[in-house]
Amino acid sequence: MSNKYYKSIAAGLLIGLGAWIYLMCPDRTIGALLFSCGLLGVRIYNLNLYTGKIQYAIKKNEYKWYDYFIFLMGNLIGIVFMALFTEFTLPENAAALGEIKTQMPFLTSLIRGVGCGALMSLATNKKTPFWVTSLCVATFILAGFNHCIADAYYILISGNTLGISWLGTLIGNTIGGIIFSEILSEA
Repeated sequence: MSNKYYKSIAAGLLIGLGAWIYLMCPDRTIGALLFSCGLLGVRIYNLNLYTGKIQYAIKKNEYKWYDYFIFLMGNLIGIVFMALFTEFTLPENAAALGEIKTQMPFLTSLIRGVGCGALMSLATNKKTPFWVTSLCVATFILAGFNHCIADAYYILISGNTLGISWLGTLIGNTIGGIIFSEILSEA
């Protein structure tokens, strides 16, 4: 297996860690800020997080179309491992967030996904200071935006499977990440 796969799985593990930290924190705002530890790890170690790499889909031709599939699948594998690892340490109400994410209408998931994709584009940009990355993460969580990798963790720990709502989030993250990065590159 190539380094690309390992870096994708590691990114999923770190986002799962951030999601777990968020659920374990009794204060929602502090938890949202601490969630960013996962994304900061992704940035520091230059890992392959789908929502961070998708911004390069049009402008740089840095990756092939199948690379994005590898990033996504690796991220989901990391999330599954983290869900299994943290399953017995979660607070009682942790599954409620997964239920909400599962029952969300497709259009709502899509729109909330676009908002998160835009913030992830800014948060993962190489020029973005780390403190801005933390603010972007806290903002998307507190605003109720959807992140396809973090949401996969919440959905799996609630005992549900990824469905149409999650697909809306994935499409929204992709659209938001690509469009926002294009806007930034023109600025």
